[in-house]
Amino acid sequence: MGTASKLPLVSVIIPTFNRGKFLQAALESLANQTLPRDQYEVIVVDDGSIDSTPEACKGFSSRMSLKYFRIQHSGISAAKNLGVFTSTGSMLLFFDDDDVADENLLQEHLKTHQRNPQDCVAVLGYTSWAPSLQVTEVMDYVTDTGRFLFSYSNLSDGQVLDFTYFWGGRTSCKRSLLVKHGVFNQEFHSIIEDIELGYRLSKFGLKVVFNRNAISYMARTITCDEFCRRCESQGKGLYLLSRLHSDFTVQNYCQGQVRDPNTQRGLHFGTAAVVWRDVEEVLADKVHRVHELESLLASRLKAKERELLLGELRGLYRWIFNSFKVKGVVEAMRADGKIGGRVIEEVAFVT
Repeated sequence: MGTASKLPLVSVIIPTFNRGKFLQAALESLANQTLPRDQYEVIVVDDGSIDSTPEACKGFSSRMSLKYFRIQHSGISAAKNLGVFTSTGSMLLFFDDDDVADENLLQEHLKTHQRNPQDCVAVLGYTSWAPSLQVTEVMDYVTDTGRFLFSYSNLSDGQVLDFTYFWGGRTSCKRSLLVKHGVFNQEFHSIIEDIELGYRLSKFGLKVVFNRNAISYMARTITCDEFCRRCESQGKGLYLLSRLHSDFTVQNYCQGQVRDPNTQRGLHFGTAAVVWRDVEEVLADKVHRVHELESLLASRLKAKERELLLGELRGLYRWIFNSFKVKGVVEAMRADGKIGGRVIEEVAFVT
């Protein structure tokens, strides 16, 4: 869908699946960058969408260099890899299909790379909720209080970070780094693919520099049920990561990311099945209570009553999100033949 007259400095890679509406907004934001349009390209890899994704890309080729590829549904790693293979920029920015970019996003990533020209230096940008969104209790909790999703509260601008901050959708790196040392592992279909690649790249000196001014905004709301499913997928991904890499650093990271819901201590995966048996019986009831509290807090309440209910809700969020991570680990272990027994039943979400 359009070619540039010279090689761009930046290739923006967007893997996407059935998010045509959000993708259009993402592309609109990328078409309005302060970086001159002949200095960047955008590569959309459609991972077998059945919605309006192809149509969302139409019309943008006249406003920027845009490449569109469609593959059979194969997962995020396969989509990202195709983006890497077809890119021509010396810097690659991985961008989420449900984000919108600040007009200076590409300029800021490029600026940091120019200050840090070494192949091994990647750049982490800053992501927040789009100003147009109403930030709900669960959205506030996962990013701020609970720090389950793109939490930046402990980071300072310019800070040098390790591979665990090689966060997909908000990180850029030199193309040469991946050409020399490897791309995404396609066993990871939806999550943790970024951390796994980051770990392998750390063997070759990967460092991640945080640029607070490289800003993007998540334009999609998240419900409690959706985040539970994300936590379950994360548990599966963390188990796969731990199985692939026996290094202490990886094992420590994985078991620190999955916590026992009752003790809040990092979970040794060998005890996951036992922990799951304890929480499985009450998980559905706790999810139901979360929905009740969310409804109550949406109504008018006295300040003291609101404070009490909010405290209960945040405690339940932490408990159920950690429980779904444990569930994901156990499901992955069972599929891997590490534990036997009956199939884990799905928790019926109450809407």
